[in-house]
Amino acid sequence: MLPPFATSADLRIGRELTEAEQQQADRLLADASHLIRMTAGYQQITRVDNETVTLRGSYSLVLKLPQRPVRDVTTVAGLSADYWKWDGGDRLIRRDGRAWDGPVTVTYSHGFDPDDIAYQVAVSVACDAVKRVLLNPELVKQRALDDYSETLADARASLLMGEQDTIRAAFGVASWGVTS
Repeated sequence: MLPPFATSADLRIGRELTEAEQQQADRLLADASHLIRMTAGYQQITRVDNETVTLRGSYSLVLKLPQRPVRDVTTVAGLSADYWKWDGGDRLIRRDGRAWDGPVTVTYSHGFDPDDIAYQVAVSVACDAVKRVLLNPELVKQRALDDYSETLADARASLLMGEQDTIRAAFGVASWGVTS
């Protein structure tokens, strides 16, 4: 299981959390991190070094690696580096003119380090989603007193539309839905 992007210490809500709130915050941060990865096209986001994956051949000269950004490609099982090249992005290209067919086992490194800007965007969005729950535990949507009325953001640990757009932009994911 991949770790959450942040801990309860990263929330900065202006007061100390109780032990129960810290436990709740840790669970909610894990949930928010899963939502962010889903919104980012199921990217792991967190850096992983030398992961070995078996991919289905593309039956073309180009094979796309599933996780971004690709940091390095170490090996393609059964082929020396003379037979393939990494394009510096997310693709492996056959040099020998043959198609990638059958299962292809690749060892590569991918993802973001915690100090990368995109990773920090994920931290910020996860913290914002969790703060909404911690600061509004009753999930109040609207409250009014005399002539004062206040509408609160959705307090569930979910991503607001703007946060989803931010994640898609940070991780290069095309937006879904109707386009003009």
